[in-house]
Amino acid sequence: MPAWLIKLLEKKGAVRASGVMPALKHLLELSAPTEYAYLCHPDALHVAKLRREGGFCGYRNIQVLAAHIIATETTGWEQFGDDIPSIFQIQELIETAWDRGYNARGRIETGGIRGTRKYIGTPEAQALFRSMGFPCSVQAFRTSNEQDGNAAGRLLQAIEDYFQQGAADCLTHKVRSTQLPPIYLQRPSHSVTIVGFEKLKDGHVQLLVFDPEFQSSEAVTSLATKATLRRQAKINRLLEPYRRSDAHLERFKEFEVL
Repeated sequence: MPAWLIKLLEKKGAVRASGVMPALKHLLELSAPTEYAYLCHPDALHVAKLRREGGFCGYRNIQVLAAHIIATETTGWEQFGDDIPSIFQIQELIETAWDRGYNARGRIETGGIRGTRKYIGTPEAQALFRSMGFPCSVQAFRTSNEQDGNAAGRLLQAIEDYFQQGAADCLTHKVRSTQLPPIYLQRPSHSVTIVGFEKLKDGHVQLLVFDPEFQSSEAVTSLATKATLRRQAKINRLLEPYRRSDAHLERFKEFEVL
């Protein structure tokens, strides 16, 4: 990792935005095309990449999950201290997990990640959290020639099922807030964090995500308070960075979730 990047990461850390989930809830309530939507825990923190930092999306999504663990004081949260781990700390945690035998093949495949810009994915995220005592599992969705639908369709159904079981007391609401944790989603060449699911009146469905590439959640949170039912174009514009449609997802043949 070059010295300038080390300095950038040490000095600026990450782009963070809190209060995004309540803003999304407000916008979805006003959204005319929305039939219903599910949302994860309202304290979910959007962590985005710094400009010029490169391919650290996996680390940023791990930080989103760590922030949830800290905010909800999940058993064992004290291991993170008072703040989300830095990229360098995440690298150390993953290396330690490999030392302890968690998904240790990752070290062979990557050659080690300490002090590098190498990509990480769901196996590394799982190794980190399991080594710290946080139960989690990886589920894969792949398009095949069998009669079980494409990967995107099965992913979307699994995500709706996940949120539905956490919203039993509010299934009649248009926007159904839950206490569920967000979900790490890996697709080819990129990863995001799933924070919700949306069903449109035209029958289409889409994921609601925190994308590490999007750095303007703080501005969206501010603008969302000014949105009104009559300003549908503005509402859709504010929601657009968080929506991943079924058509968009069908471009990919495989996904993994944690």
